[in-house]
Amino acid sequence: MRIGRVMTGIFGRWIVSSALVFSMLCIAGAQNHPPKDSGKKATHAPATEIQQNLDRAWVKKAFLNDMMEHWVAASVTPNGFIQENLDRQWKPWGTQREASLNGQGRVLYALAIAYEVSGGDKRYLDAITKAADFLLKMHDDEFGGYYNRVTPDLKVIDDTKGGFQSFAIFSLASAGRVTKNQKYLKAAMDAYHELKAKMSDGPFISGNFKRDFSGPAPRGAGFGRGPGRGGNGAPSAAGAPQGPPPGFQFAPGGHRLDVHMFEALLGLYEATKSKEVWDTITVQMDVMAKVYDYDRGYLSESYDKDWKPTGNPAANPGHLFEWASLLSRAVELGADPKFVQLGSRNLDLGLKSYNKDIGGLGGKNAAGEPTLMLWWPQCEVIKATAHYAILRGRSDLWPWNHQTLEFVKKTYLDPEYGGWFEGYIPGKSRDALGERAYIKGAVDGPELSPYHMTSMFYDLWRISSPKYKPESGD
Repeated sequence: MRIGRVMTGIFGRWIVSSALVFSMLCIAGAQNHPPKDSGKKATHAPATEIQQNLDRAWVKKAFLNDMMEHWVAASVTPNGFIQENLDRQWKPWGTQREASLNGQGRVLYALAIAYEVSGGDKRYLDAITKAADFLLKMHDDEFGGYYNRVTPDLKVIDDTKGGFQSFAIFSLASAGRVTKNQKYLKAAMDAYHELKAKMSDGPFISGNFKRDFSGPAPRGAGFGRGPGRGGNGAPSAAGAPQGPPPGFQFAPGGHRLDVHMFEALLGLYEATKSKEVWDTITVQMDVMAKVYDYDRGYLSESYDKDWKPTGNPAANPGHLFEWASLLSRAVELGADPKFVQLGSRNLDLGLKSYNKDIGGLGGKNAAGEPTLMLWWPQCEVIKATAHYAILRGRSDLWPWNHQTLEFVKKTYLDPEYGGWFEGYIPGKSRDALGERAYIKGAVDGPELSPYHMTSMFYDLWRISSPKYKPESGD
């Protein structure tokens, strides 16, 4: 029962029943050991291999010149409200004008990374200040946390507190890290403390809550609500309530691993080097190692009340690649190297859903019929395959990386006006997607912003640098 006592010391609001569940997991998981080679370290790929497989100059140009210069000019309004709904020529489209916590945070993150990669372009610094200060005004000073949606003049539209709280932590930590502004770093830490106290599921921070955290909000709160789109970007009845992304099969009293909250904690630790944050990450990863499915090579994101996995890895393979990248990133920051192997297996499972005929992730439904391929899973494939090829000795992944990147270049990048398109249906013209065919940003449905692209470009730029040095010495 030692693990339960350690968790109790770290998390003040530890619930006894959860402690018992996790203690039992630790005992039951004792027979579920990682592979013997899971701690094996890989050397960084030689410079010649990187240069042969990754065009660093193109990465920087595609990120800054072809994408972020448009976003900084078109989306950041004078009071810091992020205008996400943008048409092909970067003008506002549609009727919805609101700031979601998801969108405000994700675009702020992209602006912060653009500021870093550009070497300190003042346009991005000005935009960061405006957008971050607007985000801070979305904070609920009475009950804590951040409102999910507000109008451009900060009237509250949706006061629930859901999983997208992670983007308050992540974006403010990123803004504070690149600008060295302690106000943003403090706000990120404050949000972490609030959510750890009020949204704790054992060592994890997750769930959807009412404004005062007195109970759960309806499932789906905090996810995209727009007409014509489901929470995963698939078509739905106009105005239908939206639900969580695919791959989450919530059971009464169940549990969830939130990929974006874990990402936020890594970003917060990177920015602050807080031992408290690292302790949270470490305890979470200890549990991940216990619940990991070593037979299939899969870290599920949803569990029943007894922490038995209920997720379907084929339902949302994009997250398999995201977890792969994040587990390896955690090792870069100092986590146990065994998680490289777990992430690598997650990646391999994700590749089973890869459409080699097209060169991307998805494109066919269960009946083999063409279906919508969103932009973001392609970004995660490119990022994860390059990450493991460069840092983890997986040179076998370069062909997947190249094929996906070529598919992205010819399908999602707009050579005329810059930026990225949202989706593609194999065998159909772009016009078949209707009003969303040429948009560059959207608040609703699969909330289209530069976040996934930025995450991809940043990792490619960061790990391909001749000056690259892992923080942990791995």
